[in-house]
Amino acid sequence: MKVVGISDLGLHRKKNEDSYLINQNLGLFVICDGMGGHRGGDIASQLAINTIDTLSREERFTDAQTLLYEAIQKANEIIWQQGHANPEWEGMGTTVTAALLENEKLRVANVGDSSLHIIRNKSLRKITKDHTLAEQMVKEGLLRFEEIRSSSYNHILTRALGVDEDVQIDIFEEQLESGDYILICSDGLSDMLDENEILDVFMEAATTGDQLDVIARTLLRQALAKGGYDNVTILIIQC
Repeated sequence: MKVVGISDLGLHRKKNEDSYLINQNLGLFVICDGMGGHRGGDIASQLAINTIDTLSREERFTDAQTLLYEAIQKANEIIWQQGHANPEWEGMGTTVTAALLENEKLRVANVGDSSLHIIRNKSLRKITKDHTLAEQMVKEGLLRFEEIRSSSYNHILTRALGVDEDVQIDIFEEQLESGDYILICSDGLSDMLDENEILDVFMEAATTGDQLDVIARTLLRQALAKGGYDNVTILIIQC
């Protein structure tokens, strides 16, 4: 397994509210994107990362799904409590997308719109579902799928850690194959580049033999060239 992580302020933000975790020994990889425009977004994302990191080291968990679920629930509880205890952090929240690799099994948990993709056999498949108002409107027939990226509702979260005392978490399980790439990113990347543009970078790397750090830097450079309106965080794992 090879892995690389990169995070950038972007071109318009005053601070980086993204946080990420790489625990290669455990096979745990997490991105949290603090809610832009809310006080304490950077605090919320770092609280989530610290909580997940701490709980993942406990030996009481018997399976990956339970670990992810309980760690994210605990992170939600802590952020919610801190937001109510500290007026300067009131309303803070964060997305979370966490992946746990165990042998050839991939377990994924997500809340919000940080996303996880698998690149395999010259194709890219998005595993997670974005919890945004735009996605909800598509389900309700109020918006066409192809309008999501350009819709202002695409930036309104319907779920995030710390907003409510309880949070609903999506859990996914995938079987991995040798040579698979796993891309986890904040919306600072996925809002700037569509899936075909992201796939093109991986396909070019397969042709030239570029390493993961080159792929990550290329994705970041292209996101910045298209505006870099948000913080950009990228994790790439090669199985």
